Amino acid sequence: MDLYAPIARHLIAPLWAWKDYSLHYRYLKEFEKTQFWKPEEVQRLQWKLLKKILSYAYSQCPFYKRRLDELSIKPDHINSFEDFLQIPFLTKRDIQENIDDLLAKDFPANKRVPNQTGGSTGSPLVFYLDKERMDSRRASTLRHNRWVGWEVGDKVGILWGARQDFTPIQSLKAKIRNFLLDRYLVLDTSSVTEERLFEFSRQLLKYKPKVILAYANSMHLYAKFVQANQIKGISPKSIITSAESLSQEERQNIQDTFGCPVFDRYGSRETSVIASECEQHTGLHVNAETLYVEIIKNGKPTRPGEVGEVIITDLLNVAMPFIRYKIEDAASWAKGDCPCGRGLLRLAKVEGRVTDFIITPEEKLVSGTSLTIYLITNIPGLKQVQIVQDRKEHLLIKLVKDKSFNQESMQKFRQKISQMLGNSLQIDFEFVPEIHREPSGKYRFSISSVTPEFFR
Repeated sequence: MDLYAPIARHLIAPLWAWKDYSLHYRYLKEFEKTQFWKPEEVQRLQWKLLKKILSYAYSQCPFYKRRLDELSIKPDHINSFEDFLQIPFLTKRDIQENIDDLLAKDFPANKRVPNQTGGSTGSPLVFYLDKERMDSRRASTLRHNRWVGWEVGDKVGILWGARQDFTPIQSLKAKIRNFLLDRYLVLDTSSVTEERLFEFSRQLLKYKPKVILAYANSMHLYAKFVQANQIKGISPKSIITSAESLSQEERQNIQDTFGCPVFDRYGSRETSVIASECEQHTGLHVNAETLYVEIIKNGKPTRPGEVGEVIITDLLNVAMPFIRYKIEDAASWAKGDCPCGRGLLRLAKVEGRVTDFIITPEEKLVSGTSLTIYLITNIPGLKQVQIVQDRKEHLLIKLVKDKSFNQESMQKFRQKISQMLGNSLQIDFEFVPEIHREPSGKYRFSISSVTPEFFR
């Protein structure tokens, strides 16, 4: 029994929120109520927030004013969700090429919080948030954590492939916070070997986390390792998978291995948690109080069960509004109501987000998600990358560049490849005009047909 968890939850957490002037508990209290509103009540809230953020973006962001004026659209012309379909999509390229004009002009620059993503599509992206939006994002995450039985202060094991998400934990202040409050055991799956997986097992057996949060691919991979090596005693109450698509086969494998339910979570750096499973596992409930999610096919909203492209409007980010953002994922709506009683719409399935592990001749596995973050970000002129592994010794790397890409950019890219993958792989480079999408509508950043020896 974890006797410290209630102390962290009821004493340390509220004091820390007070110290940081954080509003996330206020938002969490609201979200705990609104999740059980009727769907039409949630929709009315969304419409109110949608109109507000659209008018704000038009008055504050030169990009939106210019784009809507070109189409002779004014915010007061938009009087229904159907009217909202007239607003053009916001693409990653729009953001990359118009970042200054997307920032709210009257919002203080020193209060913008920068963030960035390499993205599972291989396109780097820099964006900004305001602090209150960070608080509401945290509240959305805490709400889903509670659905899976993870309360503030519980021990958590994290198998994660994006190092920068937990780099801040290395500072002394962050270490103190983690010890007293967050209580994360972070296991870096951006690059793993058989020895590292044994070490993960030793640490998890010792730490005994109540919940495990993991990349879907990483958790499936680790479950196969646990089975192959007959490791016993790792027994969380629940597992959250995220960052990558979770197949039914992978879910069943993870549940059989660890003897607990798996809860899938869909999110992105740009929006935080988009949708997540409740205890009924009948789809993923959308965080509708903070995001307006559309699924579009041929310019029109899809019917339940019909796959289309995910379009997201952030209803609360006033530092840099995201309106009808093409996140480059595909999904479908679930049919009917959820037995849990929540009035939040559900996604039936999220397509895409598929990233394969690259395997070196030394049997080191490197996640495609980690590669997208470290190889692409901060390389001048590099727009997209796709890595294809047809055999253990060989990679084909396809690159899409613009005019600013030069010899120095290529040298920096080669150095990053060497740091992440070593020097034993034969690597061929191919410059291409574009990276073609998969049938799902998603770009695959890495494609590997090689299986590591210790999982065969």
